[in-house]
Amino acid sequence: MAQSYTMDMAPITDKKQWLAAYRATAEELERIAARDLAAMTDEEALRRIQLLGPCPTPWRDRPDWSGLVEQQALFHRRKKP
Repeated sequence: MAQSYTMDMAPITDKKQWLAAYRATAEELERIAARDLAAMTDEEALRRIQLLGPCPTPWRDRPDWSGLVEQQALFHRRKKP
């Protein structure tokens, strides 16, 4: 029977040990990211930037509108007899 991912992990009971492991992992990820960025060519950087695309437009047209009045109207709507 296959065990889940969390079942295979050793529990860390010492907070200092956990923090040290977390910091070491974060530092290593930063080194990897810096190495990857340094190795990237200008063409690759441009290609990745172009893949990002434009930012989407805001979901609401009027920033001064919250919809609260409409929401209250829906909550207070009563069935007609």
